[in-house]
Amino acid sequence: MMGRLDGKVAIVTGGASGIGEGAAIRLAEDGAQVVVADRNLEGAEAVARRIGGKAFALGFDAEDIESTQALVEQVVEECGRIDVLNNNAAWTSDNIGGLDRDLLNTTPETFDKAWHINVRSIFVACKAAVPHMIAQGGGSIVNMASVAGVRGGSGAMCYGVTKAAVLRLTTAVATQYGRKNVRSNAILPGFIGTPATLVHVPDSKALMPFLPFHRDGKPADTAALIAFLASDEAEYINGQCIAVDGGYLAGDARPSRLEMD
Repeated sequence: MMGRLDGKVAIVTGGASGIGEGAAIRLAEDGAQVVVADRNLEGAEAVARRIGGKAFALGFDAEDIESTQALVEQVVEECGRIDVLNNNAAWTSDNIGGLDRDLLNTTPETFDKAWHINVRSIFVACKAAVPHMIAQGGGSIVNMASVAGVRGGSGAMCYGVTKAAVLRLTTAVATQYGRKNVRSNAILPGFIGTPATLVHVPDSKALMPFLPFHRDGKPADTAALIAFLASDEAEYINGQCIAVDGGYLAGDARPSRLEMD
């Protein structure tokens, strides 16, 4: 049976766990040759073994410009092309370690680190991949943003700001290279129940009163959209920022006072 991504080569950064792991597995299931890229090479190798087939792992450091460039070049050298770039690697709340707080309690050093990993790494990866995509006739970039990029909050100053920048970077690439058949889209996950997020929110049921849906998110939810956006079925979708959040951005689902009376 033919898969909709047969013959395509996909890089998934941050692929050793969570949303990235789910994306790597789903892209492979749909027929892509998947490169699982992560600073945690051991974890990336475990995911590649789980996928099997032509999947393989590469180590890279999203904070390091040369490492990110080398990742793209190695994939092109070994696979001959790059059709899908799924940018998942990020410095998130699970590894910031309490450094990313409100404006007055967050240091410029923390901001710089978040910016380098969450935004500059995507800029560098896109800059390295787009020429190859143009030369081969096209490609699809899928960036991982967040609902935090469009809503304020009491903390996570750097995370929210950098994810907002990812949205703008996504639309810039879309408008600049869409006529070269290079599409660029972003996904805004809401609460996705990965092992890392569950460490900080062990009882996801506490979020349910706010959510206009009957469950929390799963990595498979984002992976399904990543695979679609990577495929030729999404050929006319470019420059879009799509939430996978169970309706969280639509509004607060808690019962009104009138309903409670």
